[in-house]
Amino acid sequence: MGKTTKKVRHTPPLSADRVRTGWQGPAGTRIRLARGQDVEAANALMATTGDGVRIIPVLRAAIEDGSASCAMLAGLGASNTKAYYDAASAAFTDQPMNEALTTVSLTLVATDETDRTVGILSATAPGTLIDMAMNNGYTADKAMALSLFVAKIHGLAVAEHARGQGIAATLLKRTWQIHQQLGYVLLYGSYEADRDLTAFYTRCGWTTHAPGETFPLDRVAPPFRLGAGDDQRVFTRWRPRH
Repeated sequence: MGKTTKKVRHTPPLSADRVRTGWQGPAGTRIRLARGQDVEAANALMATTGDGVRIIPVLRAAIEDGSASCAMLAGLGASNTKAYYDAASAAFTDQPMNEALTTVSLTLVATDETDRTVGILSATAPGTLIDMAMNNGYTADKAMALSLFVAKIHGLAVAEHARGQGIAATLLKRTWQIHQQLGYVLLYGSYEADRDLTAFYTRCGWTTHAPGETFPLDRVAPPFRLGAGDDQRVFTRWRPRH
């Protein structure tokens, strides 16, 4: 008898409707794209991280008017990344930089059975990286294009009563899934070095760096390193090499 070939399951591509509607999450929650009605509670949750993080004001306005993530949503469901790049290029051409970058920023929330926001993850264009690129001679267009390959986890928070149930891990998982489908190479973020989060990020598949440690960006071209201050730990996740 010949060998039986094991079938490989292929995950169907995410659609914009799926991200808007969301997925069933842990403990009866739903993980979905943030809406205007979520902003106040989500911003209050971000504040509980203790390091002054809030939803970026221009992004908050975009979530409220429904334009946030629109380039990303346009790219989901397509067979390749061209639709995303075309939508982002149009936004970058037609809008001021700060507003254009909200179209490639993603904010997900976890809501409970009453649609109350109990978790948030906001992944934004990498403003520090864009500024560094422009300071190193990149044109504004080329610097902004980095936001199609690199995103920053600007904030991640879960309500105190809902912690320990896997909500934060699920927010990270869905954020990674969406960015991978759109062709991102790197996601990164940082947290205060005295917070005990290394084991959490490691379990979720991320690499944590020592306080003040920098890392190279050779896979996305810039000839400089990225990092944070001595009181911060950076966490990173790179797209696997094929």
